[in-house]
Amino acid sequence: MSIEDLNVRGMLANGKLAKSIADQGFYEFRRQLEYKCQWYGSELVVVDRFFPSSKTCSRCGHVQDMPLHLRTYNCPECGLSILLRFKRQY
Repeated sequence: MSIEDLNVRGMLANGKLAKSIADQGFYEFRRQLEYKCQWYGSELVVVDRFFPSSKTCSRCGHVQDMPLHLRTYNCPECGLSILLRFKRQY
């Protein structure tokens, strides 16, 4: 299992998102994952926050720039198409 090491302190500086981010309890979630992985003998890989995970094709490893307005990753190398985020409807 792998998770991304997020800069939660930096994310809390955004006044519009701070309350929502603070309510998520990222530290407790990570602590529970570490505990469960130890319990079941699994390995938890913490990915560096600067690793281009959303810019990298999971099939072939091709890396491309992804502007924030794009919601779908289309790999020009292998043709894989991945929906990155779901837009919440209110």
